[in-house]
Amino acid sequence: MNQNDMAGEKKTRVYLVRHGTTEWNQQLRYQGQTDNPLDDVGEKQGACLANYFRDIRVDLGVTSPLQRAAKTLEYCLSSQDHEVPVLVEPGVMEIDFGAIDGWTKEEIEEGYPEFYRMYVLSEDRGHARAPGGESMIEVYDRMSQAVMRIAREHRGQNIVIASHGTAIQTFLNYASGIPAERMERFQLYNVCVSCAEIDEQDQIRLLYIGDKHHVPKELQFSYGATPTK
Repeated sequence: MNQNDMAGEKKTRVYLVRHGTTEWNQQLRYQGQTDNPLDDVGEKQGACLANYFRDIRVDLGVTSPLQRAAKTLEYCLSSQDHEVPVLVEPGVMEIDFGAIDGWTKEEIEEGYPEFYRMYVLSEDRGHARAPGGESMIEVYDRMSQAVMRIAREHRGQNIVIASHGTAIQTFLNYASGIPAERMERFQLYNVCVSCAEIDEQDQIRLLYIGDKHHVPKELQFSYGATPTK
């Protein structure tokens, strides 16, 4: 019997893992769908995930199509004692930042002050749309739909999803019952893990958000927090 099948009800557990750092993360550049690889710090962070999932049986691995997420998922699954099927899911990809992909906060403030006010300062984050890219509401919708569809298709399983900071934030808002128009900001360190339990009625219970205890302090990194180098 699966450990999440209790009293005849199948509860699905979804672990949302933010990818490790890239060069753009370290340079404090906004990073959307540009397909950057993990940097050296990101690889070291990723290696910490093997121990995190060592005692958790993973039934399904899911990754965004971007290589920084795919490599992070490999680390998540590396300590499993069985072969884990992997699904590549475009719905959990990072926001499309359009014209500002790779820009710094200062460059965005100068070039697109309205987007800066809405997204960076979180004054109206839900309605923020990157120039030539996606709105936060669109990311909220596709991310929540993708995660819930995968959970329904794999009832009672433990699912690890390697995704991205903004994308994961939108699902945490959805799971918290916060409408897309009023999204709040969660600080998610690279390779932190958030966990949600979903029952057969699609009711979601967030078990924890942004767990980073598995990452040594010298490797911990988050935009807005103290850089690691």
